[in-house]
Amino acid sequence: MTTRGILGRTLLFLILSALIPGICAAAGSTFLSGTPDLSAVIDGTNDFSPGSEKTLVIHLRNTGIDEVKIIQPGAGSSGEPPSTARMVTLTLLPGDAPVMVKTGTQMVGDIASGRSAFSPFAVKVLDDARGGTYHLPLLVNYTTLVSEALIGEGSVSFQYATRTMQIDLPFNVKDEVIIAVDEITAPDLNAGGDGYITLTLRNTGTLRGNNTIARIFHEEGSPLIPLDGRVYVGDLPPGGVATARFKVAVDEKAGPEQYPLVVAVEYQDASNATRLSPDVSIGILVVGKAQFSVIGTPVWMYRGDKKTIEIGYENTGPITAYSAQARISAADPFDANDGTSFLGDLAPGDTAVARYTIGVDKAATVKEYGLDTEIRYRDSLDANRISDPMSVTIDVRERGGLSRVLYNPVLMSIIIALLIGCGYYLFVHRKEKPE
Repeated sequence: MTTRGILGRTLLFLILSALIPGICAAAGSTFLSGTPDLSAVIDGTNDFSPGSEKTLVIHLRNTGIDEVKIIQPGAGSSGEPPSTARMVTLTLLPGDAPVMVKTGTQMVGDIASGRSAFSPFAVKVLDDARGGTYHLPLLVNYTTLVSEALIGEGSVSFQYATRTMQIDLPFNVKDEVIIAVDEITAPDLNAGGDGYITLTLRNTGTLRGNNTIARIFHEEGSPLIPLDGRVYVGDLPPGGVATARFKVAVDEKAGPEQYPLVVAVEYQDASNATRLSPDVSIGILVVGKAQFSVIGTPVWMYRGDKKTIEIGYENTGPITAYSAQARISAADPFDANDGTSFLGDLAPGDTAVARYTIGVDKAATVKEYGLDTEIRYRDSLDANRISDPMSVTIDVRERGGLSRVLYNPVLMSIIIALLIGCGYYLFVHRKEKPE
């Protein structure tokens, strides 16, 4: 402390001492000097990554000093020193920082001179936060004693004031590579098959990524399984764009809807340390499953018959079936000389007719039968695929009228035998008849 400061404080003390009798006679007041002096910092580390969720611990300290305190003798007990911050509350605001503050106003109580308080705040750094230093406004609200007055004998009146101050806390966001997915291409991605996903990635961060590798990850519960989940895209500066093509498998139970897939990039920073960017979850559309149906008029056959039947098929699914072949499985009492028929390419909504040569046993029961049929085809990746089984209904009937006789070998044998017998009888009878 300087000599001028010491002389000034001494002079102030002498002036106040001289005024006490007059002041006390007039109002009986006690005068105090001092105010809270509050400062705050973020306790611990102050470097945060985009997309991270952390708990900030605010360290609030009171360094206020009670410089002068003059109390009238016999005036009774004094209140809290004016340097004490009473009923302190803290409110943390995002300000211009790319964060979301999840904790509301915190009550920390009284903070006397030379004492500290700690208060936690949960914050989430936005996924697309750019690196740099920001400021979080901390609103500090407190009550302080401004004066006290003697009222009557042994009674003291305290006067308080409420103060609000703002402390700007530096908040550092790390420079990182942050990706945005600008475009997604996933044609004919269907259940039970493989397919390709092409992504256009853009670096929206403030750090250059060297030797960057684009990566995709399986998300729990998603039917999308990465088969080739790493693609080298080279250096990716801030604002740079890269295209990566990944191969995935789709579970056969996947329906026609969007499913999540996680995307990130692995890169090297300026110190050659390998880092992974914050991941991004995107939606990938699966068009569903290849489907076919049997169409056309019902097929019927007589017992013991053998003929070429025509079965119609329609592609009712969302993808094109290339080089499609229909196949029918003939089970007892049927047999098929040729159970395969070529259909060609079938786009969604296309139809085709298959022809099979089918025989049915003459002892077959008269009723409707169901024969299994399926379609083998190649998908857009030239992979062999087989449709779900379908059923072809064949109605086995009994011949009626003359056709029943003509197609019954037993009856035909009897008829032929009778005709031969009749012919022989007539021939012999005519020969023996006298002229």
